[in-house]
Amino acid sequence: METATILKLLGTVRIFNGFGPGDLEDFLAQTTGSTAGEGAEIIAEGEPGRHMHIILSGKVEVFRKSGGRSVSLVKLGPGETFGEMSLVLDANVGRTASIRALERTATLKIDHDNLARIPAVASKLYRNIARTLATRLKLSTDLVVFQVQYGAYVPQSATLGRSRRKPVIPDTED
Repeated sequence: METATILKLLGTVRIFNGFGPGDLEDFLAQTTGSTAGEGAEIIAEGEPGRHMHIILSGKVEVFRKSGGRSVSLVKLGPGETFGEMSLVLDANVGRTASIRALERTATLKIDHDNLARIPAVASKLYRNIARTLATRLKLSTDLVVFQVQYGAYVPQSATLGRSRRKPVIPDTED
């Protein structure tokens, strides 16, 4: 893909809101290209990592393991990003989800160290990542509140993502 085409795509990516053409060029200079074939796991839940991807072409699925099964969270395509949390979290915190290519997928990848080389751009990117994560947190909170209001069983947060038994309700008849 040509540089001009990539820069045009980056200009449409929400996480780059407020970036000027020079910012995008500086960002692009710090990235590396990556490709994954259909079915390839790009990121594995729990593994360490400090890099983010921007999808140039193709499609991926974000999923987590729960109770021995894969639970699909979202499908992403060109112009969307994944791995943002790894730029913000401590280096020894594992990935929170896995990413699998649903078709041949090309991405731009930037790691924490390369991003640190462009501090003015990094500060804008971190601001936008914070906004993205705050939006996700609000949606998650709204979902939990909705479940509680309408009687859904909501486990304590310490048990989320783990296999669990349904609560045993004691027999009240004597």
